Amino acid sequence: MILKSMMRLILTLGLFVMFWGGEARAQSCTFSATGVNFGAVDVLGSSPKDAAGNIAISCTAFLDLLSSIDMRIHLGDGSGGVSGSLRRMTGTATGLNYDLYQNAGRTTVFGGTYGTHGGSSLQLTGSGVLSLLTTTGVNVPIYGRVPAGQNTALPGNYLSSFTRNPLDVRVDYRTCSLLLICTNRTASFSFNVQALVSANCRVVADDLNFGTTGFLDQAVNGASAMRVTCTSGSSYQVGIGYGLHGTNVNDRHMQSLTGRRIAYQLYRNSGRSQTWGLLADGLTAAGTGTGATQNYTIFGRVPAQTTPPPGTYADTVVVTVTY
Repeated sequence: MILKSMMRLILTLGLFVMFWGGEARAQSCTFSATGVNFGAVDVLGSSPKDAAGNIAISCTAFLDLLSSIDMRIHLGDGSGGVSGSLRRMTGTATGLNYDLYQNAGRTTVFGGTYGTHGGSSLQLTGSGVLSLLTTTGVNVPIYGRVPAGQNTALPGNYLSSFTRNPLDVRVDYRTCSLLLICTNRTASFSFNVQALVSANCRVVADDLNFGTTGFLDQAVNGASAMRVTCTSGSSYQVGIGYGLHGTNVNDRHMQSLTGRRIAYQLYRNSGRSQTWGLLADGLTAAGTGTGATQNYTIFGRVPAQTTPPPGTYADTVVVTVTY
């Protein structure tokens, strides 16, 4: 009786070890990720800014016992949360919207069921995937995009962190052996999404045309429009140079093809009492960016002077925005 009991104990123990060893071979996987770094983002531009990161997955397993794997990767909102239908990076009072996608076309949002943002989780399944996971590993791209139209974003560094938190990142996967022994596991990893918005300005100026005149025995006035767009909160100064034929702010000339000249001047006010020059002259127009276009008028005057021979007279001046 004692011998039979001992044999039964040994056989039971041996059966337990065999099944426990089978589950051990059903193995866990390792996950790591590189961040999505957008670098410098021009929020005044009309095009989105794209970047990409990568999730590296590898599993070590005995392929003779494992036959399939089903894996779902869920990405939540990130530490910056969401704004409307997009994820959001924080860092200044305004924040910066972005999103993460499963495809290079940025049409399928990379989301999941553990966050509030929505989108869909990424599924990896099948024996073919398992073979890659356990031999060369699998790299899963994360495609990011900062959409255009965020010109009110303040300059600064922006960040959203995806930490080892089930609401940020979660991987659910199930491995099954040929013996139909299945193991359910969860895992996580972390990465950051970041961007830099630098102070920036853009300027567009229309041509100033004084028209046609027969004599310069009296002043001829003209005006043109200029549009300045600077990032929100950025202080700037708008200066205008001396032209191709001038040497200082009081020496501006239009010139004909024959080399004859007509003197003219540019002003910041309609009364034509505030000359427009460079920052070094202290004769600029100051402003603070709002992210929207701000309009300026360039007032020009050709003073009375000796009338030169008939012809077309022209000059080119450079508008400089210092910020």
